[in-house]
Amino acid sequence: MLRARSSPDHTYAVLGSVLAACGIPHDVGLAERCADIMQRAFPNATIEIGKSEASATGLTTIVARVDGARSDIPPESPLTRDLAVECQFDNNILTGFRWTAGPLH
Repeated sequence: MLRARSSPDHTYAVLGSVLAACGIPHDVGLAERCADIMQRAFPNATIEIGKSEASATGLTTIVARVDGARSDIPPESPLTRDLAVECQFDNNILTGFRWTAGPLH
């Protein structure tokens, strides 16, 4: 039985087109990507991004932390204005996302 083998070039072309279709910018730093993911995770809020940082926790693992504040609600509102998230990336691929302050806290 003959098997069709895909060339590495074909594999990279397919992988590249899948990544391009994801819609998340890959030409920015991981802290900026985490901020973008935070805004996409809470689309009905207007979020002003504050402090953001990324640090390596392993050879291929980077954790990004982003703080923000909702500017679409007044400061005296009972709703939480302060938001924060943490994103974990392994080889620049998002492998974890969690709210550390915000809508669920």
